[in-house]
Amino acid sequence: MNFSFSGCGFLGIYHIGVASCFKTHAPQLIESCKFAGASAGAIVSCCLMCGCCLGECTNFTLRLATKARSRTLGPLHPSFHINKILREALRQVLPENAHEIASGRLFISLTRVSDKQAVIVSQYDSKEELIQALLCSSFVPFYSGLIPPKFRGERYVDGGLSDNLPILDEHTITVAPFAGESDICPKDPSSNFLHINIVNTSMQCSAKNLYRMSHALFPPDPEELSNMCRQGFDDTLVFLQQNSLISCTRHLTVRSSITTKSLTEDESMLDSLNSPSTSHNNHNEDECPECKKKLQVALLDSLPPSVVYALQTACDSVNKGLVNYFYSTRPIRLLSIVFTPWMLPVEIVYNTGVK
Repeated sequence: MNFSFSGCGFLGIYHIGVASCFKTHAPQLIESCKFAGASAGAIVSCCLMCGCCLGECTNFTLRLATKARSRTLGPLHPSFHINKILREALRQVLPENAHEIASGRLFISLTRVSDKQAVIVSQYDSKEELIQALLCSSFVPFYSGLIPPKFRGERYVDGGLSDNLPILDEHTITVAPFAGESDICPKDPSSNFLHINIVNTSMQCSAKNLYRMSHALFPPDPEELSNMCRQGFDDTLVFLQQNSLISCTRHLTVRSSITTKSLTEDESMLDSLNSPSTSHNNHNEDECPECKKKLQVALLDSLPPSVVYALQTACDSVNKGLVNYFYSTRPIRLLSIVFTPWMLPVEIVYNTGVK
């Protein structure tokens, strides 16, 4: 079993909710499977397999979204350098041996500038090379900058432009924050059954999906991002329950023994002869009181405390304080819009000179 996380910009906080659920209720899957992703999906996959604190990842995502919303033009403001912020955060969060952990297990989708073809990389010689691959996969032309970054001497841009949801094999579990046909995704109560496929990502034609797409590059307020994170946790919990992947410690080895190769009929018969107690073990597992207890606890569980604390802190920082109240008033916001045509050229010249 492998996992693929789609590229989705600031909606990557949905992936953090998914990762939190895997880390809490199915850690055996993280240790044995491979991950693929583009843009934000690749970054969250890397942090998950490297054992990074998801609370810190949540805190960084919310701070990045708040900083992007603090300017009149949002993330398009010339003083907002998303690539520089991502590089510093990845250097701080990822361990020194991240490239050793990710090599052969993390498949990052890139788009080559020279021929616009999709490229999947999975080998990294150093931590800096891994970070560079993640930055290339997250570089949106004109949004992140004008000059695409390089990886091993070749220029690449966002992998979501060519393959937003890379599939490793037929057993790949797909994760996306858009309602559609992905294995883990939101379920919109819409009567419209029409689906479209955008760079390998299935999306249902619904108003909520249009709303989500509008906030992929222009983040909503922290409360809305918090709801997306919780929804990612809940959707993953439903997936784990439906596929019986929540087990007690005694049965984790049974759950983690899912292979990617289908057995032939002869191999299946041979396995049944060599291990006649297989059906008995499954029966015992279904009736195991520890498994039932863990499943009941999981269904009532919520996000990890570190993630909840980061979400609550971000919401409080926006809603509280005299300065935040002053800048959120309508007259001040109107004044900032009125003065933008005069102040923007000055800020562009200043930031260009700093670069």
